[in-house]
Amino acid sequence: MQSAVTAPGPVQRQNRPDRRFRPDQGSGRPHRQRRRHVGLLVGIGLALLAVTACTPEQIAFVTAVSQPYEDVLSADQLAALRTCESGGDYAIVDRTGSFRGAYQFNQHTWDDLAARHFEWLVGVDPAEADPWWQDVMARALYSERGRQPWPVCGRRF
Repeated sequence: MQSAVTAPGPVQRQNRPDRRFRPDQGSGRPHRQRRRHVGLLVGIGLALLAVTACTPEQIAFVTAVSQPYEDVLSADQLAALRTCESGGDYAIVDRTGSFRGAYQFNQHTWDDLAARHFEWLVGVDPAEADPWWQDVMARALYSERGRQPWPVCGRRF
């Protein structure tokens, strides 16, 4: 006795809109990029809240004081600088102990910059400062002096 084996028929699509790119509709990229950026910002905010257990007021404070420096370096440029300087390690200290944190600040530069922009950071060891403060301080320093404080890594972006 031989049984007949039949191949399955074509899979029927349900009534769903076709999401493939069609030249007559434009790329839609600006909308997707905006959505991606908003999603990224919300995700970062939620991650900050979850990881640091910061209150919404503390997050609002950090956001408010860092706002003037947000456009100085893009997130990609900041990440490239951080990776080049320290391999992305916020707590790193060079072998001499002189350069500290993700952006390899020396204490004098850190304190001098903090005195002008963020008084509460004067005297804080850059390698012990929270990552977002190190990022804001790097952006503030870049806003004043450009890539000059980072003679090698500053050329890479």
